[in-house]
Amino acid sequence: MKEFLRKNLNLYHLIGIILFVALSVFYWYKAGQYNDNVLQNNLFLMIIWGILVGYLLADMVSNAMKRKKEDE
Repeated sequence: MKEFLRKNLNLYHLIGIILFVALSVFYWYKAGQYNDNVLQNNLFLMIIWGILVGYLLADMVSNAMKRKKEDE
């Protein structure tokens, strides 16, 4: 389990997750809590959305940086 986490969760992933959770909570506070949409109205779902988007975008950035180093 530790090996899996070490391989698939690095500093870029953690920064992306924290950043997008903060942005999703801010969005929920400003506009989403009064919206009729289920995803935007529920803070828990917004946090889950922020975790997923933050991880995926950070993973793309991390993989792009690895490929660039390998090409050089």
